Amino acid sequence: MRTLVNRIRGESGQAIALLALILAGLVVIAGLVIDVGSWYRADRHIQVAADAAALAGAQELPLDTSRARGTAKDYGLRNYPDMPDPTITFPDSSTIDVVAEDHDIPGIFAPMLNDAFKFVTVHAEAEAKVFAPEQLKNVAPIAVEEDFACVVTNPSCFGQTVTADFGSDDNTDPTKGKFGLLDLDRDGLIGTADMKNWLTNGYPDYLPINATYPPANGEKNGIKTQLQDAAAAHRVLLFPVYDTASASGYHVIGWAAFVIDSVVKWAGPSHVLTGHFVTFIATDLAAGNPITDPNLDFGVRVITLTK
Repeated sequence: MRTLVNRIRGESGQAIALLALILAGLVVIAGLVIDVGSWYRADRHIQVAADAAALAGAQELPLDTSRARGTAKDYGLRNYPDMPDPTITFPDSSTIDVVAEDHDIPGIFAPMLNDAFKFVTVHAEAEAKVFAPEQLKNVAPIAVEEDFACVVTNPSCFGQTVTADFGSDDNTDPTKGKFGLLDLDRDGLIGTADMKNWLTNGYPDYLPINATYPPANGEKNGIKTQLQDAAAAHRVLLFPVYDTASASGYHVIGWAAFVIDSVVKWAGPSHVLTGHFVTFIATDLAAGNPITDPNLDFGVRVITLTK
């Protein structure tokens, strides 16, 4: 009888020890599950921060890498306040690369593992590049001569009041003014209704650069209200930029962004606006040409994550 009692006691002690081991194992498994989730969240968090840093820093390129570096760090910390100082490099004048990693990951076992082995790390790399759009939609039917448009190499130009004189209504000589109206359809069937719609809503389809757009100067007098509405709303208008003009049209090489301040006079032979150029980040666009020549960057750009 005593032997049986001792056996039962021994088996009970073994069961308690086994249960303790099982419970300890469950605690470890639960802790690891929590830590893995924490590592995954931290990994996504730091990747978002690196992406934001690269996209923000790229807005300062290609002219100011020092400012791009500072802007990237600022945006990275806004999105990941505990992120160690990221490594920021510039593979070329239009590209910024941000590498960030963090060893101090929150969790149940992560701090101990970090202290003991230094292998619990989240890592992120993001690369952003500035492009000039090869094509653009929502364009207004107003062309500006390249020497009159602002370029990023002269940043003080942006925001300065300029006078836009459209010259005469002579369709055979669009070179008489630095600004001109365009037939964006390029079908020769331009009318005042088209011009009004494009000034209010922008041209609905993508338009390419390195193309010639016919002049539409004869439609000037019917669009005064749309120009005044754009001025009252402080709406950004996207203008094609041209390098040469002739009776056949304007050869477009890029895009500028313009805000009308006032319609000075828009009747008879005189068509004059005041306004200012601004920088503009185009969205929902595929990447265009890398900006290798800042003198051809008129302030409208696409910023794309390339890594």
